[in-house]
Amino acid sequence: MEEWYYTRDGLQQGPVNLETLRDLAAKGELKPQDMVWNASMTDWVPSSEVDGIFSRSIEAGPTVAPGSAEQSTGEMLEIEPGSEPIDVGACIGKAFQLTKDKFLPLLGVLVVYIVVSIAIDVALGAIDAATGMGGSETVEIFGQTTTQENPSLINLLVSNVLSIFLSLGMVRIGLNIVDGKEFTIGQLFSGGPHLVSGFLASLLFGLMVLVGCLLLIVPGIYLALRFGPYMNAIVDRKMGVFDSLSYASQLTTKNRGNLFVLALANIGIVLAGLLALCVGLFFAYPLVFLSWIIAYRWMQYGRRVVQ
Repeated sequence: MEEWYYTRDGLQQGPVNLETLRDLAAKGELKPQDMVWNASMTDWVPSSEVDGIFSRSIEAGPTVAPGSAEQSTGEMLEIEPGSEPIDVGACIGKAFQLTKDKFLPLLGVLVVYIVVSIAIDVALGAIDAATGMGGSETVEIFGQTTTQENPSLINLLVSNVLSIFLSLGMVRIGLNIVDGKEFTIGQLFSGGPHLVSGFLASLLFGLMVLVGCLLLIVPGIYLALRFGPYMNAIVDRKMGVFDSLSYASQLTTKNRGNLFVLALANIGIVLAGLLALCVGLFFAYPLVFLSWIIAYRWMQYGRRVVQ
């Protein structure tokens, strides 16, 4: 077995095998700029230059015509964070192409997501009403007095947990679409293995953004952009709470301004969907969702993900 050595924070580590290096790279514990060496080499080299450490096979299933939305992106090496800034137009263009090509299956996923979300809210509301745990208050809207039902804390907790569960499934579907893999509606309910990490990371992320927003809004926006891809990392790399946030922070290096532009562009897309008698939202929402997944892959592998 070939023994490898690597550096972390300037300190030599090892010996380990190549598979261990791959695992460290997948967890974000080995960075592309970290140096590696084995006895067959004359000198230490950056880990990103060694075949097989950062490689990731993205399969596309059946072979299709070059340039089509389902063409395999093949074997790719992860780039150094920020070395290829996101092209917002290219991300949205690729998302438009994928949404158009996969519109009916995506529409099915969206409808199931909405129906399940509504069913959960109705069921939790009924439980609150039956048990008397929920509250109510009288509010005045446009001069009219009305009674507003407030959910119980248990209702809010369960609702948030189930929402995160569905969001993790949506990320899995989005990653499969962008990677050219098969996806099914059933994958919407595949978030169970990541639920604890997803819930705790979402709680920590939400608190950070909330505190940032209380500090004159701008810090909140910055934190949202810096750590935003944490849920993608949990599903894609099977990372834990802090690892996913750390990886997201590393990944968005030199791209936070571009991510802000992408957010503004996506707001415009949603508004255009609203203007199209709201029917346009059924196309706008998948497009916006996929554009963020594509941006995530771009930050990992560069422009190749849209080619």
